[in-house]
Amino acid sequence: MAARNARPSLYISVDIEADGPIPGPYSMISFGASVAGRQDGASYTAADPEQHTFYRELRPISEEFVPEALAVSGLDRDRLVREGDDPAAAMDEFRTWVREVSAEAGAQPVMCGYPAPFDWTFLYWYLMRFGGDSPFGHSGCLDMKTLYATKARVPLRAAVKGRMPRALLSRRRHTHHALDDAVEQAELMSNLMLWTPPAPDPDADVDAERSPRITHLSWGRIEAEGLAPGKDFRLYPGGGRPWDWSEHGTRHEPGIQPQEVREFLDLGVTAVVLSRGMDERLGVVAQTLEVLRAAGVEVHVAETTAAVEVYNRLAATERVAGLFHSTC
Repeated sequence: MAARNARPSLYISVDIEADGPIPGPYSMISFGASVAGRQDGASYTAADPEQHTFYRELRPISEEFVPEALAVSGLDRDRLVREGDDPAAAMDEFRTWVREVSAEAGAQPVMCGYPAPFDWTFLYWYLMRFGGDSPFGHSGCLDMKTLYATKARVPLRAAVKGRMPRALLSRRRHTHHALDDAVEQAELMSNLMLWTPPAPDPDADVDAERSPRITHLSWGRIEAEGLAPGKDFRLYPGGGRPWDWSEHGTRHEPGIQPQEVREFLDLGVTAVVLSRGMDERLGVVAQTLEVLRAAGVEVHVAETTAAVEVYNRLAATERVAGLFHSTC
Protein backbone atom coordinates (compact mmCIF):
# COMPACT_ATOMS: atom_id res chain seq x y z
CA MET A 1 0.00 0.00 0.00
CA ALA A 2 1.37 3.41 -0.94
CA ALA A 3 2.17 5.75 1.94
CA ARG A 4 -0.44 8.48 2.40
CA ASN A 5 0.95 12.01 2.38
CA ALA A 6 0.20 14.02 5.52
CA ARG A 7 -2.02 17.04 5.01
CA PRO A 8 -0.46 20.46 5.54
CA SER A 9 -1.21 22.18 8.86
CA LEU A 10 -2.55 25.71 9.32
CA TYR A 11 -1.49 27.01 12.72
CA ILE A 12 -4.02 29.31 14.36
CA SER A 13 -2.85 31.18 17.45
CA VAL A 14 -5.60 31.44 20.07
CA ASP A 15 -5.64 33.39 23.32
CA ILE A 16 -8.52 33.35 25.79
CA GLU A 17 -9.39 35.41 28.83
CA ALA A 18 -11.45 33.81 31.60
CA ASP A 19 -12.89 34.78 34.98
CA GLY A 20 -11.72 31.62 36.72
CA PRO A 21 -9.40 28.60 36.44
CA ILE A 22 -11.67 26.03 34.74
CA PRO A 23 -14.59 26.11 32.29
CA GLY A 24 -18.08 25.26 33.49
CA PRO A 25 -18.07 26.77 36.95
CA TYR A 26 -16.34 29.78 35.38
CA SER A 27 -16.59 31.54 32.03
CA MET A 28 -14.47 32.30 29.00
CA ILE A 29 -15.15 36.01 28.67
CA SER A 30 -13.22 36.74 25.48
CA PHE A 31 -11.09 34.97 22.90
CA GLY A 32 -9.02 35.97 19.91
CA ALA A 33 -7.48 34.04 17.04
CA SER A 34 -4.87 34.82 14.40
CA VAL A 35 -3.57 32.71 11.52
CA ALA A 36 0.15 32.22 12.21
CA GLY A 37 1.33 30.18 9.24
CA ARG A 38 1.17 27.03 7.13
CA GLN A 39 3.39 23.96 7.37
CA ASP A 40 3.72 21.52 4.50
CA GLY A 41 6.27 18.88 5.40
CA ALA A 42 9.55 20.60 6.24
CA SER A 43 8.39 23.88 4.72
CA TYR A 44 6.78 26.58 6.86
CA THR A 45 5.32 29.81 5.49
CA ALA A 46 4.57 32.58 7.96
CA ALA A 47 1.37 34.58 7.51
CA ASP A 48 0.67 38.23 8.24
CA PRO A 49 -0.86 37.73 11.73
CA GLU A 50 -3.17 40.71 11.27
CA GLN A 51 -4.65 39.50 7.95
CA HIS A 52 -6.93 36.73 9.24
CA THR A 53 -8.21 37.29 12.77
CA PHE A 54 -11.26 36.56 14.90
CA TYR A 55 -12.40 38.12 18.19
CA ARG A 56 -15.44 37.87 20.42
CA GLU A 57 -16.42 38.95 23.94
CA LEU A 58 -18.81 36.48 25.54
CA ARG A 59 -21.68 36.59 27.96
CA PRO A 60 -20.69 34.73 31.18
CA ILE A 61 -22.31 31.32 31.65
CA SER A 62 -22.42 31.36 35.45
CA GLU A 63 -22.57 33.76 38.35
CA GLU A 64 -19.26 32.50 39.74
CA PHE A 65 -16.00 34.35 39.09
CA VAL A 66 -12.59 34.97 40.64
CA PRO A 67 -11.95 38.73 40.96
CA GLU A 68 -8.20 38.39 40.43
CA ALA A 69 -8.71 36.39 37.22
CA LEU A 70 -11.30 38.85 35.95
CA ALA A 71 -8.97 41.79 36.65
CA VAL A 72 -6.30 40.41 34.30
CA SER A 73 -8.44 41.05 31.22
CA GLY A 74 -9.67 44.47 32.31
CA LEU A 75 -13.15 43.61 30.98
CA ASP A 76 -16.31 44.81 32.73
CA ARG A 77 -18.25 41.70 33.71
CA ASP A 78 -21.51 43.58 34.20
CA ARG A 79 -21.24 44.89 30.64
CA LEU A 80 -20.56 41.38 29.35
CA VAL A 81 -23.67 40.09 31.13
CA ARG A 82 -25.71 42.73 29.28
CA GLU A 83 -23.90 42.95 25.95
CA GLY A 84 -21.62 39.93 25.54
CA ASP A 85 -22.14 37.61 22.58
CA ASP A 86 -24.16 34.46 23.09
CA PRO A 87 -21.56 31.65 23.50
CA ALA A 88 -23.39 29.27 21.15
CA ALA A 89 -23.56 31.88 18.38
CA ALA A 90 -19.94 32.91 18.90
CA MET A 91 -18.63 29.34 18.76
CA ASP A 92 -20.66 28.66 15.60
CA GLU A 93 -19.17 31.77 13.97
CA PHE A 94 -15.70 30.69 15.07
CA ARG A 95 -16.10 27.21 13.58
CA THR A 96 -17.14 28.78 10.28
CA TRP A 97 -14.15 31.15 10.34
CA VAL A 98 -11.66 28.35 11.12
CA ARG A 99 -12.99 26.19 8.32
CA GLU A 100 -12.96 29.06 5.83
CA VAL A 101 -9.34 30.09 6.47
CA SER A 102 -8.27 26.42 6.51
CA ALA A 103 -10.01 25.69 3.22
CA GLU A 104 -8.42 28.78 1.67
CA ALA A 105 -5.00 27.54 2.79
CA GLY A 106 -5.71 23.94 1.77
CA ALA A 107 -4.61 22.79 5.21
CA GLN A 108 -5.84 21.17 8.41
CA PRO A 109 -6.34 23.62 11.32
CA VAL A 110 -4.18 23.28 14.44
CA MET A 111 -4.67 25.52 17.46
CA CYS A 112 -1.45 26.84 19.00
CA GLY A 113 -0.90 28.83 22.19
CA TYR A 114 1.69 29.99 24.69
CA PRO A 115 1.21 28.12 26.86
CA ALA A 116 -1.58 26.15 25.19
CA PRO A 117 -3.11 23.95 27.94
CA PHE A 118 -5.14 26.66 29.69
CA ASP A 119 -6.45 28.22 26.46
CA TRP A 120 -7.13 24.83 24.85
CA THR A 121 -9.06 23.62 27.90
CA PHE A 122 -11.50 26.52 27.68
CA LEU A 123 -11.67 26.62 23.87
CA TYR A 124 -12.32 22.90 23.39
CA TRP A 125 -14.85 22.81 26.26
CA TYR A 126 -16.78 25.72 24.76
CA LEU A 127 -16.70 24.21 21.26
CA MET A 128 -18.10 20.92 22.54
CA ARG A 129 -20.54 22.43 25.05
CA PHE A 130 -21.95 24.88 22.53
CA GLY A 131 -22.37 22.92 19.33
CA GLY A 132 -20.68 19.60 20.02
CA ASP A 133 -18.05 19.98 17.30
CA SER A 134 -14.42 21.11 17.16
CA PRO A 135 -12.77 22.05 13.85
CA PHE A 136 -9.46 21.08 15.50
CA GLY A 137 -10.69 17.61 16.45
CA HIS A 138 -9.96 16.51 20.01
CA SER A 139 -6.16 16.83 19.84
CA GLY A 140 -5.31 19.44 17.21
CA CYS A 141 -3.33 21.56 19.63
CA LEU A 142 0.34 22.58 19.76
CA ASP A 143 2.00 24.13 22.81
CA MET A 144 4.67 26.72 21.96
CA LYS A 145 6.45 26.16 25.28
CA THR A 146 6.94 22.50 24.36
CA LEU A 147 8.05 23.48 20.86
CA TYR A 148 10.70 25.82 22.24
CA ALA A 149 11.84 23.36 24.93
CA THR A 150 12.31 20.64 22.30
CA LYS A 151 14.22 22.81 19.83
CA ALA A 152 16.33 24.55 22.50
CA ARG A 153 16.96 21.30 24.40
CA VAL A 154 15.93 22.77 27.75
CA PRO A 155 13.55 21.49 30.45
CA LEU A 156 9.95 22.55 29.93
CA ARG A 157 9.99 24.68 33.09
CA ALA A 158 12.89 26.65 31.59
CA ALA A 159 10.92 27.39 28.41
CA VAL A 160 9.99 30.96 29.34
CA LYS A 161 10.00 34.06 27.17
CA GLY A 162 12.59 35.73 29.36
CA ARG A 163 15.09 33.02 28.48
CA MET A 164 14.37 32.87 24.75
CA PRO A 165 16.64 34.63 22.26
CA ARG A 166 15.32 38.12 21.67
CA ALA A 167 15.01 37.45 17.93
CA LEU A 168 12.27 34.90 18.64
CA LEU A 169 10.01 37.28 20.53
CA SER A 170 7.38 39.51 18.99
CA ARG A 171 7.92 43.24 19.44
CA ARG A 172 4.24 43.63 20.22
CA ARG A 173 3.18 44.16 23.84
CA HIS A 174 1.40 41.41 25.77
CA THR A 175 -1.72 43.40 26.76
CA HIS A 176 -4.11 40.68 28.02
CA HIS A 177 -6.52 41.71 25.27
CA ALA A 178 -7.22 38.34 23.69
CA LEU A 179 -6.79 39.44 20.06
CA ASP A 180 -3.64 41.48 20.76
CA ASP A 181 -2.10 38.50 22.51
CA ALA A 182 -3.19 36.03 19.81
CA VAL A 183 -1.45 38.18 17.18
CA GLU A 184 1.66 38.52 19.34
CA GLN A 185 1.77 34.76 19.86
CA ALA A 186 1.24 34.11 16.14
CA GLU A 187 4.51 35.95 15.49
CA LEU A 188 6.24 33.91 18.20
CA MET A 189 4.90 30.72 16.61
CA SER A 190 6.29 31.60 13.18
CA ASN A 191 9.63 32.63 14.65
CA LEU A 192 9.88 29.33 16.51
CA MET A 193 8.96 27.28 13.45
CA LEU A 194 11.61 29.03 11.33
CA TRP A 195 14.29 29.00 14.04
CA THR A 196 17.38 26.83 13.91
CA PRO A 197 18.98 26.92 17.37
CA PRO A 198 22.78 27.18 17.65
CA ALA A 199 24.76 24.13 18.69
CA PRO A 200 25.29 23.93 22.47
CA ASP A 201 28.61 25.26 23.81
CA PRO A 202 30.36 22.41 25.66
CA ASP A 203 32.62 24.91 27.43
CA ALA A 204 29.82 27.05 28.85
CA ASP A 205 30.17 27.73 32.59
CA VAL A 206 26.89 26.31 33.90
CA ASP A 207 27.76 26.99 37.56
CA ALA A 208 28.14 30.71 36.85
CA GLU A 209 24.40 30.83 36.14
CA ARG A 210 23.40 29.02 39.33
CA SER A 211 21.22 30.88 41.82
CA PRO A 212 23.26 31.55 45.01
CA ARG A 213 22.11 29.64 48.09
CA ILE A 214 21.22 31.41 51.32
CA THR A 215 23.63 30.13 53.99
CA HIS A 216 22.36 32.05 57.03
CA LEU A 217 19.15 33.77 58.12
CA SER A 218 18.47 35.60 61.36
CA TRP A 219 16.56 38.73 62.33
CA GLY A 220 18.05 41.58 60.29
CA ARG A 221 20.78 39.48 58.64
CA ILE A 222 20.96 37.33 55.50
CA GLU A 223 24.10 35.65 54.16
CA ALA A 224 24.19 34.27 50.62
CA GLU A 225 26.95 32.65 48.58
CA GLY A 226 29.32 35.18 47.03
CA LEU A 227 27.64 38.23 48.60
CA ALA A 228 28.38 40.39 51.63
CA PRO A 229 25.85 39.97 54.47
CA GLY A 230 22.82 42.24 54.36
CA LYS A 231 19.30 42.82 55.65
CA ASP A 232 17.24 42.33 52.47
CA PHE A 233 18.27 40.64 49.22
CA ARG A 234 17.14 40.04 45.67
CA LEU A 235 18.73 36.83 44.39
CA TYR A 236 18.69 35.41 40.87
CA PRO A 237 20.62 33.08 38.54
CA GLY A 238 24.22 34.23 38.49
CA GLY A 239 24.16 36.46 41.55
CA GLY A 240 22.24 38.92 43.67
CA ARG A 241 22.31 42.35 45.32
CA PRO A 242 20.79 44.17 48.30
CA TRP A 243 17.06 44.74 47.90
CA ASP A 244 16.36 48.48 48.00
CA TRP A 245 12.61 48.90 48.50
CA SER A 246 12.69 52.54 47.38
CA GLU A 247 13.83 51.54 43.89
CA HIS A 248 10.32 50.47 42.89
CA GLY A 249 8.20 51.88 45.71
CA THR A 250 7.66 48.71 47.74
CA ARG A 251 6.20 49.22 51.24
CA HIS A 252 4.75 46.85 53.80
CA GLU A 253 1.34 47.93 52.51
CA PRO A 254 0.23 47.29 49.83
CA GLY A 255 3.36 45.19 49.39
CA ILE A 256 5.85 43.97 46.78
CA GLN A 257 5.36 45.93 43.55
CA PRO A 258 5.17 44.32 40.05
CA GLN A 259 8.31 46.07 38.85
CA GLU A 260 10.31 44.25 41.52
CA VAL A 261 9.90 40.95 39.64
CA ARG A 262 9.96 42.07 35.99
CA GLU A 263 13.75 41.91 35.74
CA PHE A 264 13.60 38.26 36.83
CA LEU A 265 11.64 37.43 33.67
CA ASP A 266 14.50 38.72 31.52
CA LEU A 267 16.77 36.18 33.24
CA GLY A 268 14.61 33.23 32.21
CA VAL A 269 13.69 32.10 35.70
CA THR A 270 11.37 29.14 36.14
CA ALA A 271 10.35 29.99 39.70
CA VAL A 272 10.25 33.04 42.00
CA VAL A 273 10.11 32.99 45.80
CA LEU A 274 8.65 36.02 47.60
CA SER A 275 9.21 36.31 51.35
CA ARG A 276 6.72 38.20 53.52
CA GLY A 277 9.09 38.93 56.42
CA MET A 278 9.65 37.11 59.68
CA ASP A 279 6.30 38.37 61.03
CA GLU A 280 4.59 38.27 57.61
CA ARG A 281 3.88 42.01 57.62
CA LEU A 282 5.08 42.49 54.04
CA GLY A 283 2.24 42.20 51.53
CA VAL A 284 2.29 41.21 47.86
CA VAL A 285 0.37 43.26 45.31
CA ALA A 286 -2.00 41.05 43.28
CA GLN A 287 -0.61 42.35 39.98
CA THR A 288 2.86 41.16 41.00
CA LEU A 289 1.58 37.59 41.11
CA GLU A 290 -0.25 38.04 37.81
CA VAL A 291 2.92 39.27 36.07
CA LEU A 292 4.73 36.09 37.06
CA ARG A 293 1.87 33.68 36.37
CA ALA A 294 1.20 35.24 32.97
CA ALA A 295 4.82 34.46 32.08
CA GLY A 296 4.40 30.84 33.17
CA VAL A 297 6.65 31.25 36.22
CA GLU A 298 5.97 29.22 39.37
CA VAL A 299 5.39 31.52 42.36
CA HIS A 300 5.97 30.76 46.06
CA VAL A 301 4.89 33.24 48.76
CA ALA A 302 5.82 32.45 52.35
CA GLU A 303 7.14 33.68 55.70
CA THR A 304 10.86 34.35 55.29
CA THR A 305 12.18 31.23 57.06
CA ALA A 306 9.93 28.99 54.96
CA ALA A 307 10.70 31.01 51.83
CA VAL A 308 14.44 30.45 52.30
CA GLU A 309 13.90 26.70 52.60
CA VAL A 310 11.87 26.62 49.38
CA TYR A 311 14.39 28.81 47.55
CA ASN A 312 17.43 26.75 48.58
CA ARG A 313 15.70 23.54 47.51
CA LEU A 314 14.81 24.95 44.10
CA ALA A 315 18.27 26.49 43.62
CA ALA A 316 19.75 23.01 43.37
CA THR A 317 17.85 22.21 40.17
CA GLU A 318 16.12 25.30 38.74
CA ARG A 319 16.67 28.89 37.64
CA VAL A 320 15.04 30.43 40.68
CA ALA A 321 14.96 34.04 41.88
CA GLY A 322 13.73 35.52 45.14
CA LEU A 323 13.07 38.60 47.23
CA PHE A 324 14.01 38.18 50.89
CA HIS A 325 13.15 40.44 53.85
CA SER A 326 14.78 39.55 57.17
CA THR A 327 12.79 41.62 59.66
CA CYS A 328 9.09 42.15 60.21
